[in-house]
Amino acid sequence: MIVWINGAFGVGKTTTAGLLVERLPDAKIFDPEYVGYLLTPFITSPTGDFQDLPLWRHLVVETMSGLAREYPHLWIAPMSLINPAYREEILDGIRAVGVEVREVVLTLPEEQLRARIDADQMDAAARQWRHDHVAGALTSFAAVTGAHLVDASQPPEQVADAIAMSIRSVPSR
Repeated sequence: MIVWINGAFGVGKTTTAGLLVERLPDAKIFDPEYVGYLLTPFITSPTGDFQDLPLWRHLVVETMSGLAREYPHLWIAPMSLINPAYREEILDGIRAVGVEVREVVLTLPEEQLRARIDADQMDAAARQWRHDHVAGALTSFAAVTGAHLVDASQPPEQVADAIAMSIRSVPSR
């Protein structure tokens, strides 16, 4: 099974993923961003975002479903999929090959999200990029259906506990 942790940039996906691995036996993290890092030396996205590369999306489906089939752990994927078409392409693509995906969306009010972005240790360009994507992320995630929404304004340990409890309590399909 794959637990896809979605949400705006800076909402706490990576922190939550790390805490989930501590709480769920046999859980492992795979960040689909690594697929982007693999491609960017060879292919340049015209938009500057590797998610806009069809090959990135294809390889994420193949990599995540391959990991789930060949190495049957609980896989945690902390990755923002803001574009609804890309989200559908990737999550439905993984499900189409018989791998269960449970999506969790971390939510946070805009002012708290922007404050977290400002507090993160990163360069000014990365901070600005995150800020530039806040409105689109909030709009996109407000329209998400079928995902488990988790309030990320709680302490990170409580966020991870809520997700772990939801994973344990919902039977596998």
